[in-house]
Amino acid sequence: MFSVTVRNKDNTKVYMADKGKNLLELLRENEYYIDSPCNGNGTCGKCKVKLIQGTSNQATEEEIKLLGTKALENGYRLACRYNIHSDIEISIDSNDLSANIATESIQINNELNPLVTKVCKVLEKPSLDNSASDFIRLMHGECNNNPLEINDLGLLRNIPHAIRKNNFEVTLLKDSLNIVAVESGNTANTLYGVAVDIGTTTIAAYLVDLTTGNKVSVTSLLNPQKAFGADVISRISYIMENQHGLEHLNSLLIQSLNVSISILCKQTGISAIDIYAITFAGNTTMLHLLLKVNPSNIAYAPFVPVFTSTVKVRARELSIDINPNGTAYILPGVSAYVGADTVGAVLAVGMHQQTSASLLIDIGTNGEIVLGGKNGMYACSAAAGPAFEGANIKNGMGSVTGAINSVSLKHGISYTTIGHTKPMGLCGTGVVDLLAELLEVGIVDDTGRIDLTWRPDSPEQEPLCDRIVSVDGVTAFVLCKASETLSGSEILLTQRDIREIQNAKSAIAAGIRVLVKNAGISFDDIMKVYLAGGFGSYINIDSALKIGLIPKELEGRIVSVGNAAAQGAIDVLNNKSLLSAAQEISKSINYTELSNSKDFNDYYVDCMTFEEI
Repeated sequence: MFSVTVRNKDNTKVYMADKGKNLLELLRENEYYIDSPCNGNGTCGKCKVKLIQGTSNQATEEEIKLLGTKALENGYRLACRYNIHSDIEISIDSNDLSANIATESIQINNELNPLVTKVCKVLEKPSLDNSASDFIRLMHGECNNNPLEINDLGLLRNIPHAIRKNNFEVTLLKDSLNIVAVESGNTANTLYGVAVDIGTTTIAAYLVDLTTGNKVSVTSLLNPQKAFGADVISRISYIMENQHGLEHLNSLLIQSLNVSISILCKQTGISAIDIYAITFAGNTTMLHLLLKVNPSNIAYAPFVPVFTSTVKVRARELSIDINPNGTAYILPGVSAYVGADTVGAVLAVGMHQQTSASLLIDIGTNGEIVLGGKNGMYACSAAAGPAFEGANIKNGMGSVTGAINSVSLKHGISYTTIGHTKPMGLCGTGVVDLLAELLEVGIVDDTGRIDLTWRPDSPEQEPLCDRIVSVDGVTAFVLCKASETLSGSEILLTQRDIREIQNAKSAIAAGIRVLVKNAGISFDDIMKVYLAGGFGSYINIDSALKIGLIPKELEGRIVSVGNAAAQGAIDVLNNKSLLSAAQEISKSINYTELSNSKDFNDYYVDCMTFEEI
């Protein structure tokens, strides 16, 4: 056994490990969830730790390639590639950075007809002349000519106390079909719901007053599952390779949801017991993990999920901390890779009601695309990978404090960071901006190659010459010198990074073209383009057009709509009829599996360059 001393900010703890124990596994077992977009496969280079003391095992080829010689000389190693063979002391970066998560969205649905309602009643007191049962007395006028049935033992047991505590004044909690709960006294004005969008990277939660339909509080956080891979395939792999993997990922998610609910309650001064309904949007894998349903078959052709339909369960079955009688509603999805988040976004922007064709693009860890209107919709999921969220990019990171989120090279080098701090890396919008600027000045050519022989057109671009370098045999552009950064290391965009972005943007652009062809329309027929999700909220549209992420033909018709998936979950919470509308949307969307499309492969190759097609 060897001792492993872990320093994390001001905290130091010591653990014991068997000889040969993998360091990343040890950290995970002790709840240090450091970044690992590739789930420990040694391909992302993000699970860096600094070896302070101990035997430095020989670096693997992957480490040399991903970290570079300078980082290795400074003591950095990849936790996933380090096996413990001596007493060691390591330092890990803190993961408590504030995230820049999109929570606002377009709102067009304003009708209030919530999923759950309350009605206060004063019951006639029993007498020798009227000795009907408590249940019959309570349900008088509530049966809608249907036979009275008792299907909730907990509700039945509560009735005698509830109706007598306040002199036969009670409040009935009702969903569309049933009496869900009976509360003593008049509590009709205390009725809240929560809407949640569960993303692969982020979670956004909204507290809604169901008596008014107003959002009264919002909170967001990073999805803790991101430590087990940046994409859903990595997380499914973790489940398949670990006996208790499904339970672990479910537990992390439920903990985060309950923390979010606690924050919402604290912000508004209400109790969690005042929350009676919760709606969920999210991609298909995330919703499987929410329900602790094994998603393994999603990872392999023919990509079969366990469910895509609406699910309605008691919140307590999910261990979610709201009213014990509260109900959880899972919005319907379309397929393994077009989920309830996409259906929610379509619902929120009203595409299903529009006579003209619109295009919805939600670029996150995956890229979901929907084209059409009330006469029919087509959808696909482009396997863009998580490059636009900072993974697979050498100095990439999520949209957290210190991430460079915009870049300009027009008058020298300028950039902004989230939180206005010293830079730590590049988030997706920063990468797209930088690449667009490098294309504009000619440092990157139409094929995506960094031109080592580039010469400036004007004197103010002269300083850019010194920024074109070769690091560990890889050509790169230095955006930030070491003296400018928080870590003391340069921030680069490498030739490999550009290839990653080319692959990702080509998948999105080709997916759009496939749907246009399948719908039998032209780009001229598309009246509006909705950019949804966090990336779509913050991206510079001109930069997206410049790199070909969005076809140039759609310029002038593009609008950012924020977290439309979450807004769809809010809309359903406020209007029960929209749950049926969501179900109809999910049924009406024609899904195209791009991996089975010859057109996609042809378009993908065409879209790889930065020339206009």
